[in-house]
Amino acid sequence: MFGWRGRLLRVNLSNGSITKELLAPETAKDYLGGRGLGFYLHEKEVPASIEPLDAGNHLVFTTGPLTGTLAPNGGRYTVVTRIPTAEALGAVSISGKWGSELKFSGFDGLIVEGRSNAPVYLWIDNGKGELRSAAHLTGKTVSETTECLLKETRNGAVVSCLGPAGEKGVGGSVIVGDSFSAAGKNGVAAVMGSKNLKAVVVSGTEGFRLADYQRFLKAANELRSFMKTRAIAVKGTREHDSVLMADSIAWDSTNVDLKPARTRGCFGCATSFSSFVLNDGTGLLPLLAGSTPGELGESLKEYRSFVDLGLDYAAAKSALIGANGNALESARKLASGEGSVLTPNGNGTSLIERGPCMAAGFAIYPRIPGADGQDENCSDLLSILDSAGLCPFLGAGIEFDVIAELLTSATGIEFSQQDVLQVAQRIRPLGR
Repeated sequence: MFGWRGRLLRVNLSNGSITKELLAPETAKDYLGGRGLGFYLHEKEVPASIEPLDAGNHLVFTTGPLTGTLAPNGGRYTVVTRIPTAEALGAVSISGKWGSELKFSGFDGLIVEGRSNAPVYLWIDNGKGELRSAAHLTGKTVSETTECLLKETRNGAVVSCLGPAGEKGVGGSVIVGDSFSAAGKNGVAAVMGSKNLKAVVVSGTEGFRLADYQRFLKAANELRSFMKTRAIAVKGTREHDSVLMADSIAWDSTNVDLKPARTRGCFGCATSFSSFVLNDGTGLLPLLAGSTPGELGESLKEYRSFVDLGLDYAAAKSALIGANGNALESARKLASGEGSVLTPNGNGTSLIERGPCMAAGFAIYPRIPGADGQDENCSDLLSILDSAGLCPFLGAGIEFDVIAELLTSATGIEFSQQDVLQVAQRIRPLGR
């Protein structure tokens, strides 16, 4: 197989077994990866009668055929499970480097089933999996967990883990990868916590083949060049200091050099953000202005502190509005299961199924018009981006024919624009 690794890793937490399975080529072609493959694998094995927090509910981590390639913004992975918020099948897309590392380790996906009697973490090293005790990590923050696990495994490995909030199954808790990329506001972190799985650590050095590397490189470079010359402008509303809910994302009409604005990017990130246009009448707010460096630093520090506890920042801040005392102290109580009750879908921001992107001092949640399912074309586009292993921010400028060209040259399977649309329509009925 080209593009895919052709293997899945299955871990049974109840009995400790770890097995490797082949990914059928026809399944890969029909569902690609990410959201599509995760939905397919989960629905195939887990009855609809299974409750989200039952041991019989599976937690499926999946990459896409473009994850880990030179495709712009090609670092996404997806977590699929039956979610507590609606007792339906849901998916969250996460950025960072973890998904690429899983592919470099030899796998397209990870299926976690059962429940461990004690806290554990999974260590995946170049095609080999091992369950280890995580008793010493109980209650630790994301940064503490990550630091500890890198010492125990390998410096340079990538960690996807829970903070205290996820362990306690707090609504609005998130799975956090690379210490900064968070997703799971619809309840997948609570499912991971219910399985007593604290973290999955991955290290991989294996490459994988593309069908037509030169053709792929040409398509990828053309898209990357286009993105570099057209910065992205975001319209939305500032929520909770450093969080921006983006109502729309569009290519800026001006060519601007904004390299200083991208302080940290995910694997393969080629997105350049220009400015936020607020709809509250305050006008243009450039990324690197609008507040003093000190104010921006404090907002970002608070955001990172909430994520470090394993909490979705915007949803947790909403739950803590009116709380007396220090906000961070209240957040610590919330993450430990004390204090205010935070339901997984108690705030509009908690329903966004994609992690935020960090740009300068702001966390941006993509809320692309039509992504709520009202616009089928947009919904199909986001399904394909998730399933291919691409970032939803590409939804502002990429077309189906470009995705088809990237998939064709990567996998060797001829994908037309209509073929890509059919994959999206095949995925749509499977889950949320």
